[in-house]
Amino acid sequence: MSAAENPTTFAVTYVYGGPADVLAARRPEHREYLGGLVAQGRLLASGPYDDDGPAGALLVFAAEDAAAVERLTDEDPLVRHGVVTERTVRPWNVVLGRVG
Repeated sequence: MSAAENPTTFAVTYVYGGPADVLAARRPEHREYLGGLVAQGRLLASGPYDDDGPAGALLVFAAEDAAAVERLTDEDPLVRHGVVTERTVRPWNVVLGRVG
């Protein structure tokens, strides 16, 4: 089975550090973009952290490799407009339960 037929799960962490006004202005476009990735089956889940830690989000992708996830997140309006100041992409081995 090829990687395209059996994608890997990736956990992506965003840290927001850009201007708050840009985040507010670009959030609808960001959510529309991610909604398209959900419809394609590429994005399994996403959402902002809801605590007192640094502002950011967790996104869970199904993709062939980390480079594919980086390309997808490169097109996220929050990344393109400098709101996401840190991004990590890591393969994630889901052992119990399921995502998406």
